[in-house]
Amino acid sequence: MDQSTYNKLLQQPAVSALGAGFIRDEVLPAILGSDQLTILYWIGRQMARQNPLSEEQAITTLFTQLNFGRLVQTHGGRKQQRFELNGPAVSHRLAAYPEASFDFEAGFLAQEIEIITGAATEGTVDEIHKDHVTFIIQSDPKNIVGEVAARVPSLNIHSEDTNDAEQSK
Repeated sequence: MDQSTYNKLLQQPAVSALGAGFIRDEVLPAILGSDQLTILYWIGRQMARQNPLSEEQAITTLFTQLNFGRLVQTHGGRKQQRFELNGPAVSHRLAAYPEASFDFEAGFLAQEIEIITGAATEGTVDEIHKDHVTFIIQSDPKNIVGEVAARVPSLNIHSEDTNDAEQSK
């Protein structure tokens, strides 16, 4: 999505997660079959490439805005980072679909980290619990694969505070 589309979508009223959940957890698995996890991971990476972000804080804000859940970094390092995805969006989704896939989020997160750092990066879903999901993001700082985010036009993500202020105008 371009900046204009993002801004327009951000201004729309909140909608039920029923439609998105139905497509995500019913329709896509039916279409993708046994290749679902791999395809969703690579679609996540592609979506991140089309919507590059310039800083990690923007990733957590966008995850919340897209209703993926609340993303929190639980371990940080040059080569490995761990993230937890939690909150009502995750626990409600897992209650309805205990076998839900979070590979799209893993791919999206890994690609955004790769864009920000320039280092080759892969992500995996580590564990799925009833109320949260953990991801491991592995980077190779010696393998620079692209331009660092500072030189890539990126999507300007509005913080939730900015969004609330804009909606009250």
